[in-house]
Amino acid sequence: MSVIPTEWSEPDSRPGVYFDVLLMGLLVVGIGTIAYWEPGSITLSITPQRLAGAIIPGVVLGVAMTYFYIVSERFQGLYADSHITWFVGNLLLAIGISLGLAVAPTWTLLTILATLLTFIVLRVAIYIRTR
Repeated sequence: MSVIPTEWSEPDSRPGVYFDVLLMGLLVVGIGTIAYWEPGSITLSITPQRLAGAIIPGVVLGVAMTYFYIVSERFQGLYADSHITWFVGNLLLAIGISLGLAVAPTWTLLTILATLLTFIVLRVAIYIRTR
């Protein structure tokens, strides 16, 4: 049984758009807070070159994330049938983000922010287009 109704993943679902924008907005606030306060061993040095180098892959990842999450039925079916696949995918994502924060914290945080903001804009645009 899914916690989130399956019809919320449809492109024209208003509760789905609200849920996605709220969830991604909370992630943006959380990651923005990390970027602002720089807790623990995370130190950020934002330069125009690093900003551009993080925004370009962030936008590409945001477009890919939107496509796989909203448009691709094959990808949705991969996660809908197996909780193990969902768990392993999210575990690998968390490990990748942790490694990215350890190796290149500025680039990782800025890329994640660009990805999430791109996803929010595209999710709303897809909803408006399909309505």
